[in-house]
Amino acid sequence: MKKLLVLLLLLPFILSANAQESYYYLHDDVNPEFPGTKLMDTFKPSASTASYVDLDEGAVVWATLPFERETKLSGNIYATVFVEASFIKPDFVPDILPFQIRVIKATLVDIAPSGNMDTIASSGPATLLFLKNETLKTQRFRFENIEYVLSEGHSLGIKIEKVLDLLSYFPFSFLSPFFATNILYDSTYTKSYVSIPLNISGGLKLQCYINEKYVDPGENQTYDITIYNNAPEDDTVSISIIGDVKEGWNVTVVPEELTVEANSYGKVMVIVTAPEDAQEGDYLNITIFAQGKTGTGSIWLNTSITPPSYGVEVVVKTEEVEGELGENVTVSFIVKNLGNRNDTYNLLVECEWDYYLEEKNITLQPGESKQINVTVKIPLNAAKNYTAVGLTARSSHAEDSNWATLHVIFTPAEKKEYGKIIGLVLFIVGVAVLFLIAYYLGRTVQKTVELSCEERMAEVAPGKSVEFYVDVINPLEKEGAGKSKIRYRFGIEGKLPENWRVDIDKEEVVLDGGEEERVKVTVHTPPAAPPEEWASIDFIATPDKGKSEKITLLVTLREPMPILKTEITHEPEEFEEGKKVITRVKIHNEGEKEAENKKVALLVNGKEKNSIEGITIPPNAYVEVEIPWIAEKENEIEVKLE
Repeated sequence: MKKLLVLLLLLPFILSANAQESYYYLHDDVNPEFPGTKLMDTFKPSASTASYVDLDEGAVVWATLPFERETKLSGNIYATVFVEASFIKPDFVPDILPFQIRVIKATLVDIAPSGNMDTIASSGPATLLFLKNETLKTQRFRFENIEYVLSEGHSLGIKIEKVLDLLSYFPFSFLSPFFATNILYDSTYTKSYVSIPLNISGGLKLQCYINEKYVDPGENQTYDITIYNNAPEDDTVSISIIGDVKEGWNVTVVPEELTVEANSYGKVMVIVTAPEDAQEGDYLNITIFAQGKTGTGSIWLNTSITPPSYGVEVVVKTEEVEGELGENVTVSFIVKNLGNRNDTYNLLVECEWDYYLEEKNITLQPGESKQINVTVKIPLNAAKNYTAVGLTARSSHAEDSNWATLHVIFTPAEKKEYGKIIGLVLFIVGVAVLFLIAYYLGRTVQKTVELSCEERMAEVAPGKSVEFYVDVINPLEKEGAGKSKIRYRFGIEGKLPENWRVDIDKEEVVLDGGEEERVKVTVHTPPAAPPEEWASIDFIATPDKGKSEKITLLVTLREPMPILKTEITHEPEEFEEGKKVITRVKIHNEGEKEAENKKVALLVNGKEKNSIEGITIPPNAYVEVEIPWIAEKENEIEVKLE
């Protein structure tokens, strides 16, 4: 009997003459790439003792290691396994069972790098009849006319499971502990294996920067795929979708055919639209297949529904507002939905005085904001000159609050008429005296230097420098023979913390009447300076005749941070409805700290068309990303950096 089994096992090897056909043997080793599966590979078993798994304990999956290149399955696939009907005889059962029945099935699966499994083909149930004391059989599963492409980095797996178990039903269930359905494998006499016709492509290669993305219900996600033609000749490539597109999902490929020059590349855009009623956990797996005369190529795409996130922000428009006794004062707040789902917020006001709230609840879409006005009536007999006005936005998922302070302006009581007259007289006399003083000073003293600086305040990180540009002006009218020429000497005074340093690029200049000169003032901060330090720097210009002038410059410190600036271009610059547009975003980090995990999102007419996440930009560096999208009739474009 054992010789017969060995002969049956070797028969497929003898008959096979197809060079593309490969035999993958089932082993007891854990697959290092997918810990929940066992390994199958091309190495023949050499153990003298068989390994086994009991299908009554659950389905078992064997998987290949990930293929380094795209692999096409073309033809018939066969799986041969050894099945053992094990029976532990209790005392009340006769020595010989008349028969045993087992029903099992096999499924071919495509295993993505993430571990997700997609069904390629299923064998359907296979019934095995074991007569009398016969306990071991071979079962051959047939998968005919398979045409499937495994993307680069994917694995092929076979799943074997028991599909019908009469012993799980009453009244037979009390017998189930005595029976087992074992798959025997990984030995010289139980070589369970899978015969696979492989065809590894080489002419075309597909690449996608990010091939796993999230999408909100009812929205679309775009994949920009590059097709490389590694052949020495031009190729016309047709693009198709492999795999079932689930109901409600929509996939568009633009274009469906393109010509790729030899040793060059082309671009294809795949737009995946999710159903309006999609739920968290829903996803779509598809394979984009490229067919040309030089070869084939494919890439796997995964689009999952974005997990819901909720958040709300309440911002007060003016933190300090004023009003008089008995007056109605409006305090305005902005409520914004920070989540990615529609949310309804209950609005609550905290104020000790009477108020009117125009809306008690609002519903906002993701990213939408709305102004909420609270009208507060200041009592005529207010006991204090201020009160706090707070607004809280609360939903079942999120909550936020903010406050404003309302100050009361008290109008003084009426004074006697003669007091008003005396005050008016004193005011007029004072103004007259000031005019006389100003006239006298203007006649006796003429200004000989003026200073100006557009930016007099700056904030930098410790260890960095900042530059100010001070314009020195000779305000005199130009006269002949150099009579209006003045020499100016420059100096620095003020509050300068320890280890700070100030440089000026000129110590003195000579200016004729009406001339001006720009002086650069550079402030250097020490790396170890605490953030609370600051410097007040007086730049002083002293003319050789006339009065000195000074201008004060202020430098404060902040924590190191990324400072991002963007440059945006579109190709083409003129948009045509239904045509592909590539938006290029160059992001410069002019700060001192690395920008981590940034997201660039492209919005057209208020809706997100595409995004790229996980961007990292070192200090004093930049990255450039390309975002493809399809133009609409009207295109109001916004690029968000988050």
